[in-house]
Amino acid sequence: MDVDTPLSTLSYPLIAGYRIGEQIGGGGFSRVFRAIDDAKGRVAACKVVNLDGQDGFAPSRKDLQKEVQVHKSLKSSNILEFLHYELLESGKTQYVPGLYMLLELAVGGDLFDKIAPDVGVPEDLAKFYFAQLHAAVAFIHSKGVAHRDLKPENLLLAANGNLKLSDFGLCAVYKYKGKKRLLSGRCGSLPYVAPELGGQGGYEAEPVDVWGMGIVLVTMLVGNTPWDEPSETTSPEYRAYLAGQLWEYEPWNKICGAARDLVKKLLAVDPSCRIHLDDIPSHTWCLTPSQLTREQLPEALTQGLRSTGMMAVADPTFKDASYAVHRSQRVFGDSQWGSQWNQQESQFMRGTGNLTQGGDYDATTTRFWLNLSPGDAYKVVLSYLATQLPEEGIAARGTYIRVSKAAGSRSVRGTLLFQESDTHAASGQTLVSMRREKGSILHWRAFWWTVVRAPQLECHIVRGDS
Repeated sequence: MDVDTPLSTLSYPLIAGYRIGEQIGGGGFSRVFRAIDDAKGRVAACKVVNLDGQDGFAPSRKDLQKEVQVHKSLKSSNILEFLHYELLESGKTQYVPGLYMLLELAVGGDLFDKIAPDVGVPEDLAKFYFAQLHAAVAFIHSKGVAHRDLKPENLLLAANGNLKLSDFGLCAVYKYKGKKRLLSGRCGSLPYVAPELGGQGGYEAEPVDVWGMGIVLVTMLVGNTPWDEPSETTSPEYRAYLAGQLWEYEPWNKICGAARDLVKKLLAVDPSCRIHLDDIPSHTWCLTPSQLTREQLPEALTQGLRSTGMMAVADPTFKDASYAVHRSQRVFGDSQWGSQWNQQESQFMRGTGNLTQGGDYDATTTRFWLNLSPGDAYKVVLSYLATQLPEEGIAARGTYIRVSKAAGSRSVRGTLLFQESDTHAASGQTLVSMRREKGSILHWRAFWWTVVRAPQLECHIVRGDS
């Protein structure tokens, strides 16, 4: 179910009063749409899973059932809210078949969408979000649930900037009525997975998520994952970590003092020596809470993007306060869902350059504008990509370009969409949105940054600092 899939002649149903709007994400067997409740003036996200699969593969119905049952039972301020689900079987409905999951719309995008590669975020901001991540993980473990897939793509931001833990597709219930069990499934994303999952036999649930929290913290502090996978045979960085030598090199040497001590405890290779969830809040680094106010969040969150010049390309109007107000009026106007967010939330959205139509969380920091018509922009970008990627890595479709960059665990895949002037672009300009479909957001942004600095494009790029 990707961009190349022929459009079905079937229509989408109303889901709990919400109509299915434009697609705002997806990958694998699923698509994510913006969903609108016109009667009550509400917006949400609707994840539609293709149960029939593709290319001979289909999602596990048992795993999907577990995801639904677990996620809808988890109610907490730092958990993405599960609103409703419906199952429409193929051949038994006039609508597009699939599993429909109605979810809270995290209009702030994902946390790492604002982090510059190899730069990271200020330590005070890392504290702010690490505390919220701990609250989310501690909550689900209090319910006997392990997430097992803590990674940037699953850490979303609400309209007010608060963190929301999402995607329980790989979760496991390991504790019930006080009784614990070992887990056995090998799952997760290699840069974030705990080393014990590479061994034989069962493993404890809590240490796996603690390890994931450690990798997320490192990535916030330095702007990259420490290694591609925790393997002595394939990762020189991991070997250096085991030998205690990694702290001598950049960017690890940027982590020092209490922060380094906490990282070491979170990333203790022996799971029995790893810090416990309950002990994390009393660690020295956590005892001094973040001093950031809610009003300071947007500036702190985009500091790395601004200092590198990335924000000037991703949002050329970012510094123009009058344009931010004008854009919000054009986006929302007097629409009924414009009032869904309060003043504080709207300030956060404008401050991070992430205020988009009706809460579309398209990749707002992997986009750029060209002073060209859509047709000319398409030709220039395609010509550049042809010099950088093999023929099989480019699929030119006339109005969009699909790309695939093979680089081991740093491989990425996505689509470049070309759109003429709208609420974001001036007349005569083309907005190029680079939507990631597979791979780390940090690796995708690094690829985006390479594209926008290409000599063939640089002379046409619209910048906010020029």
